[in-house]
Formats: sequence, structure tokens, C-alpha cells
Amino acid sequence: DAKSYGWQFPEADHITHNWDSLREAVQAHIKSVNWVTRVELRDKKVEYINGLGIFKDPYTVHTVTKQGERTLTAKYFLIAVGGRPRYPNIPGAVEYGITSDDIFSLQKSPGKTLVVGAGCILKYMLSMLSDTVQYLQQRSNLYIGLECAGFLRGLGYDTTIMVRSIILRGFDQQMANIIASAMEDRGVKFLWECIPESVEKLSDEKLKVTWKNDNKEQFNDVFDTVLFAIGRRALTRELHLDKAGVKVAGDGEKVEAVNEQSNVPHIYAVGDVLYNKPELTPVAIHAGRLLARRLFGNSTVNMDYDNVATTVFSPLEYGCIGKQIYYIFKIPPYMLI
Repeated sequence: DAKSYGWQFPEADHITHNWDSLREAVQAHIKSVNWVTRVELRDKKVEYINGLGIFKDPYTVHTVTKQGERTLTAKYFLIAVGGRPRYPNIPGAVEYGITSDDIFSLQKSPGKTLVVGAGCILKYMLSMLSDTVQYLQQRSNLYIGLECAGFLRGLGYDTTIMVRSIILRGFDQQMANIIASAMEDRGVKFLWECIPESVEKLSDEKLKVTWKNDNKEQFNDVFDTVLFAIGRRALTRELHLDKAGVKVAGDGEKVEAVNEQSNVPHIYAVGDVLYNKPELTPVAIHAGRLLARRLFGNSTVNMDYDNVATTVFSPLEYGCIGKQIYYIFKIPPYMLI
């Protein structure tokens, strides 16, 4: 299996990795998964429409596809559009940076890589939350940067993580520090208490990143790839939810729902679009199954969002479940460091 994902073994003491082989293998796997999903939908007689849907009113959705326009009405609607990574509001971020969604589409190897974010850019918004599902919703976004940096370093690339304050905010900080130490032992470099200010493309196609530390001192370095992992946004603004009367939370993106049911009784939501719910794929899948059983199978079982397990796939893997002590006693995590 290792060879099919790019590892090359010309000699026992000279193991190398081919990025192109890895990229092609990952893209082939994604296409395979998409194809299997399409086949399963067809077998279940579910019509698949490849288009962006927008609400026209509480019972009508309109979309435009390659085949033309479609207008659909339904008894029930399920919002499950997920989310996409955010970019920081700094010069050059969108133009020259990438996110975890893009990493396996790179046509050349990442080379020297800067990963921005490891549970830090969300500032201190998590420190005073006391409800498990509230911090789970955020912390599920926090470790993508660590995971990307970990596997890139494992492939042999020079990798640096830029951290605003602490890593894995919302997690047990004793465990978080063990993870950071283990990554440093493997060669991952950390820029602590730093914030990026700009990304500039140089004449040789490399990227010059400028940042400041906590003392307002300015620094810069040159990288081949800059990957932002600072959280995700729900793709609900594009849906025109106001036309359907669906209320969203204060952030203007998340759908407020009770047992996946929005304020509009026949419109439901699951997954990353839900407010104060864990952004974890298995959670969304299970919630969707339970919702379908309630709507069409006479079930009364609701999704239980308490004590959801989660795992960080950093080089030293870490899993946890339940409330951390500082959420139980409402102690800001940074006071325990």
C-alpha cells in the first residue's frame, strides 16, 4: 500500500516519497467514493441534481444546472450543505494561500510549508464556554492545522506552524502540550504567539510571509506553500434562508435548531450548519439517520450531542470524550497553563 501512495524504496536506507503519486492516489480515491455514492443514490431511486439551490419561499427551491433551470417543491427540506475553510483578512491570503481542501490538489510538492492555525485564530471565544457541545463545535475545527503539519513533516517537508496563543484550545492543555512536544521532536517548528500580516508572491514564485509576535515585533520568511487552517464557515448565506423564514444564529451562518428542526417546522438541518453542535462527520451522519427514522419510520429517538468522542490525528494521536475540568468549573483554559 505504501508504494501506491508515493513511497519509494530503492534502498532500505534511502526511502523517498513522490508527491505526484500521492496526489493521484488520493484523487482516484475521492472519485471512487463519489462514484459509489452516485450509484447508491441511483439504486435507492434518489434523484441527484448537480446545482446550487436557493430558497424562493418556504416550500420552493430553485437551481440552475447544465441541463437548465429547475424549480422544486417538497413537504420537507433538509439543509446539509456543510462548510468551507475561512481565509484571514490579510493581503495575499486568498490570492496565494491554500487550505486543507486544496492540499491534495497541488500539482507540485508543497515544499517548505507554513501552516497558520492550530487552535489559535479563534482567539479567546472558547475560554468561557461551559457547554460541551458549544466547545465541541469549535474544537472540531482546531486540529486540522496540526494534522496537516504532521503528515507533511512525515513526508519529509520543512514544516512550520504559526500559533496565535495555545494549540488545541478547548482541549486538555496537558495533552495538547504533549502533542506539541512530540511534533517538535519530529521536526515540526512552531512560531508561538504570532499573527500573519501579509503574503506576497516573489519573482521566483515563492511566498514571502510577514508576521508579528505578541511583542509587536515584525518578522518574515519565505515559503513554498502557505496553508490556512483557521476554521470553517457554514455555506448557508448562499441559500437565501431569509426567503424561507429560517432563522440563523448571531454569526449569520449557523441554523438554530431543536432536534435538527429549524424555526420553520418542515425545514431541518444537520452537520456543520447547525449552531452549537459538533462539526464532526460521524455526528452528522448519525443525526441524519435518526432524523430520517423519525420522519419516515415512526421513531422517537433524538440525536444525543452530549459527550461526543473526537480524535486528533496528529503524529501522536489523541482522543477524548466528555467535558474538560475548566468547562465544568467555568475556568478559562489559559489560567491553567
